Amino acid sequence: MARNKLLPGYSYKKILKAIFFIILFSSFASPIFSQDFMMQGWYWDYPKATDSFNWADNLSGKAADLKASGFTYIWLPPFCRASSGNNSNGYDPKDLYDLGEYGKGATGFGTRTDINELITAFNSQGLKAVADVVYNHRDGGVAEDNFALKTYIANYDWTRANTGYSPYPYDRMRCYILLGGASGNGAGDYYFKISSASGHTKFKDYQYSIYIQTKTIGWKGLSDLTESEPNGGGDCDPDQVNNNIELGRNMNSTIDDPAGCRTDEYKLTLSASDFNSAGDTLFIYFGKRSSDYSDARVYGIWSGPLSLNIIDELKYQTYTDFTHMPSDQGEMTFANFKPNETNSTKLDGDWDWPWFFYDYDQNVTDTKDKLFAWTNWLWSNVGIRGLRMDAVKHFPYQFVGDILDYLHDNTIDPGLVVGEFYDANTSALKSWIDNVYANMDADTKAAITPRIFDFSLRSALEQACDTYGYDVRNVFNASLVDAAGVSGYNVVTFINNHDFRDAGQMVDNNPILAYAYILTNNQVGLPCVFYPDYFNVSGFTNTNLKSQIDALISVHKQYIAGATSREYLSRFSTNRYIYFNDLTDHSSTTLIYQLWGTPSGKDVIVAINFAGVALDCWIGVNTATISEGTTLGDKIGNATLSTLTVSGGRVNVKLPARSYAVFVEGEAPLPVELISFNGKLENEKVILNWQTATEVNNYGFNVERRTKSKEWSTIGFVNGYGNSNSPKSYSFIDNPEASPKYDQFVYRLKQIDTDGSFTYSNEIIIKINDKPGEFLLCQNYPNPFNPLTNIEFTLPEAGLVKIGVFNVLGEQIELLKNNTEEKGKHIIEWNAQNYSSGIYFCKIEYTSPSSSKMKILKMLLSK
Repeated sequence: MARNKLLPGYSYKKILKAIFFIILFSSFASPIFSQDFMMQGWYWDYPKATDSFNWADNLSGKAADLKASGFTYIWLPPFCRASSGNNSNGYDPKDLYDLGEYGKGATGFGTRTDINELITAFNSQGLKAVADVVYNHRDGGVAEDNFALKTYIANYDWTRANTGYSPYPYDRMRCYILLGGASGNGAGDYYFKISSASGHTKFKDYQYSIYIQTKTIGWKGLSDLTESEPNGGGDCDPDQVNNNIELGRNMNSTIDDPAGCRTDEYKLTLSASDFNSAGDTLFIYFGKRSSDYSDARVYGIWSGPLSLNIIDELKYQTYTDFTHMPSDQGEMTFANFKPNETNSTKLDGDWDWPWFFYDYDQNVTDTKDKLFAWTNWLWSNVGIRGLRMDAVKHFPYQFVGDILDYLHDNTIDPGLVVGEFYDANTSALKSWIDNVYANMDADTKAAITPRIFDFSLRSALEQACDTYGYDVRNVFNASLVDAAGVSGYNVVTFINNHDFRDAGQMVDNNPILAYAYILTNNQVGLPCVFYPDYFNVSGFTNTNLKSQIDALISVHKQYIAGATSREYLSRFSTNRYIYFNDLTDHSSTTLIYQLWGTPSGKDVIVAINFAGVALDCWIGVNTATISEGTTLGDKIGNATLSTLTVSGGRVNVKLPARSYAVFVEGEAPLPVELISFNGKLENEKVILNWQTATEVNNYGFNVERRTKSKEWSTIGFVNGYGNSNSPKSYSFIDNPEASPKYDQFVYRLKQIDTDGSFTYSNEIIIKINDKPGEFLLCQNYPNPFNPLTNIEFTLPEAGLVKIGVFNVLGEQIELLKNNTEEKGKHIIEWNAQNYSSGIYFCKIEYTSPSSSKMKILKMLLSK
């Protein structure tokens, strides 16, 4: 972009110097235009349809707010029909094409109509929906015979057990034989012989359970049986006994020592009433109890009625028949999963082991084609514009490269594609990116940029916030960009997500410090914000960081986006001068870095103090692009010293404990931001209330008053908080003398900075001699409003007042007041910053000794 004029305060010499250093550093710092910001718009236990909640509608209502805050991508939970119903968050996908539209009701996320409305709301705001796509597994199919599984189990011998093959997880299968009808299997005794298939020593003492039922006799709810050794029956010794097993009751057992007989034999006595003689099925289920999976299997079934081993009649089934889903799309069978008759597998390692449910075989052409077509449908039919790929650690890189090639070949180029590789090993994370690229065509590489979540950086930031004694300078070396040389274009950074649910996994202490890093260091990737960190969500400790995160995003967009280079000034073994004025070394709790090469030409210095004490230090800066005497103002409002001045190539950084600041070259520090000022008459006194959003160098407020056409007079002073980036509330009580001559007073605030400069607030009028004689609810003002409005009401006498705000569904979203108020005029303020544009209703219920009344007014929030 050409510029015809030199920016004020910048010399040609300085600009030439900046260009030189941009070129110099370009070999090890790529420009990252982090204009995009993603929100994970949900969490693990988000309210589901079973809770009579509609999460899709919830996000639709927040679309305007999210756009205004600077977000561009919103990551949605998996939203297709799940095997566990509409209380699922979707990671057990069943019918890929059922989004709540085929007679089964809503999914946990909502209905197809809700999703359509969500996409429409997002599109209207320029937001892009990111689908959480599960390419690793599927669940909830109908049971089907699986001869490939039977073959795998039959071939599982000592050699395979010793060369890395894993037993099949037998709680995801069942066996059966036919009873009655033409099967020839009727009432009598049946002997089931079970042992380790391989006889390998590693399975010795592994636990398993066996459960048998028919279609006629199911679970009885009785306590478990436990085997009694020795119980090998005649296969071990002619005189050895077996154990009796019952229909509908678990038998807990253990794999025997391979040096011995190895057999557990169970005798089942079937009576004529236990099954339907016209045709029935005897099902056998296995469980692993408290150990890992063993290779226990049934190797013999002696039929007393037939005096015959009927093991050849034993069939194996898995729940992998997806050919009759309500949508009639995405049909699959066991041939699409592991094991199958097409490809060999060891069921071992990150790729082959079925970590979750039934593991897709992405090397089967039909599987790939079905998943490719589904993704195309999400884009073309649903309106998805980004992909978050779940569990990419557990399937081949080639599949990712192939699906991106397929999408590009079909003119689909998602702006955001990110894989979840749950590992903090930077080499492993980099390897995934490199191998995905190796499996992409050249034209696809030019159109689609695969990314990966940076678990390594997240781990370092979690420790920086939560671990006492951790050296936070490790953060500078932890990111994929800094540790492994991955381009920031290939990275998504984050702090918390839905998978961190156990104690100690979330960032528990001041997560805003971690967000300050990923939202200001544009070199390390595209930032992702977690919904409960941003909004106020019950059950989360560190929540409702919206105002702080919004401020960081705003600063990033205005001053940091496009920065081409950065230097970690306080890094390990830094060559920059650093001195702490309290004579205590705080290097291990301090992060200070400098960014330059921004489109505006302004340098930015970011400081984050993880210590529990205030920071006061001098640190050397890179003076190649900022010269002696340059000033940088804090645009966040936290710094104790809000303006940095380069002196001797150094700046003096002062921060409160556990705080951060962003200093921008040539910018004034953030001013005091007054967001409300109102008053009310109560018991012949005027009560003034006001609130600030942020404060920098705020000495305090003169409270001024005047009558009509008279001069202003100062009637009091209220001390300010100095520096603050969080809302602060103030109040002042005035005792005016009312008379017919002065029936009203006008008030204003004079906000004074520590340097003596000042600004005035708006003026408010308080009527003194109003004689309330009736119950009144006035129209709110302003109306329409954004986000503050005043609600005025008058009481003829003291009474109980209850004021609530309701949405168009009649649901109360806030209770503003529920207490006794004195007679007279009252004004309360409603802050709707957490709500989306639309119509709202204010309902006031008033109960006095003489009457009970109710009024409603309509309000319009317009953002």
